[in-house]
Amino acid sequence: MSTDEQVRRMVRTAPIVIVLLASLGVAARGAAATLKVTSFPSGAQVAIDGVDTGKVTPMNVALTEGDHIVTVQIPGSGWRADTRTVTIRSGNNDLSVTLLPFMTVGPQGPTGATGSTGSTGSTGSTGPTGPTGPTGAVAPSRRADGGCFDNTNRFVDCGNGTVTDTVTGLIWLKDAACLGEADWATANQTAAALKDGDCGGSLTDKSSPGDWRLPTEDEWSATIARAVALGCLSAYPGGPLALQPPPSLTNDAGTACLSVGPSSFAGITFHLFNLLYWSSTTSDEKPNVAWLADLRHGLVGQAVGSFTKTFNGRVWPVRSGS
Repeated sequence: MSTDEQVRRMVRTAPIVIVLLASLGVAARGAAATLKVTSFPSGAQVAIDGVDTGKVTPMNVALTEGDHIVTVQIPGSGWRADTRTVTIRSGNNDLSVTLLPFMTVGPQGPTGATGSTGSTGSTGSTGPTGPTGPTGAVAPSRRADGGCFDNTNRFVDCGNGTVTDTVTGLIWLKDAACLGEADWATANQTAAALKDGDCGGSLTDKSSPGDWRLPTEDEWSATIARAVALGCLSAYPGGPLALQPPPSLTNDAGTACLSVGPSSFAGITFHLFNLLYWSSTTSDEKPNVAWLADLRHGLVGQAVGSFTKTFNGRVWPVRSGS
């Protein structure tokens, strides 16, 4: 073969040689790194970047350099699959994986025998008393019954031990004699302590301590005003010192004196000196004096002389309507 023919043949085959060399170079670079995967337990399947390698541990696989997602698992077993990102570098790379079991709860085993009773330990000394905690909030009282009304009467018996005054809106204790007599301070405390179930069980209005109180001076004045206008005073036939003067209250209808009736109130005894009822109002001039309602003479005024707050006046409580 001539020299010219040999040159022409080399020129024609050069591109093929270059392509083969390039392919070999790529393959060489791709196989430059190796990953060895072992696991406990062994025999686990290995997937690289989501593709099953078809191999089980222990195994080797050639990889390109960089990050790869490796999943090691034993499908259908009691072992959890392990998936992690592995950075592959040139040369040999090792990955050892320990698979973790799924935690399951088995059936409860039989109760073991009761052990022997241990000896009684010695009594320890009492520790110091801790600080007193803050006072808790007072629980709200239950709601007391409201007033009762009809279309005829001023005073209406509610049937629960109370009487409603439809003019003032006050709810009065039906039994005016239930709490008796006391000095002014005791009278206030006794009225405030009144509650459902008191007065021999006749009070059934669901009231709680704190619902009841003494009437004010103005409330007393408004309560007896109509009776005073009707002349329900001691100055009636029998003289100003009659033993049984009518009290300065009207009957239920509010059209006549209480003594004419009918009246829903009980316990109002007609006598010269037992118709003085305490109010809650203190004199602004004399703190030892409080206002009294005199139902014999139809007056509301300040007790004077021996009638200071130490006087035993009658206790007749009220509460506001709901």
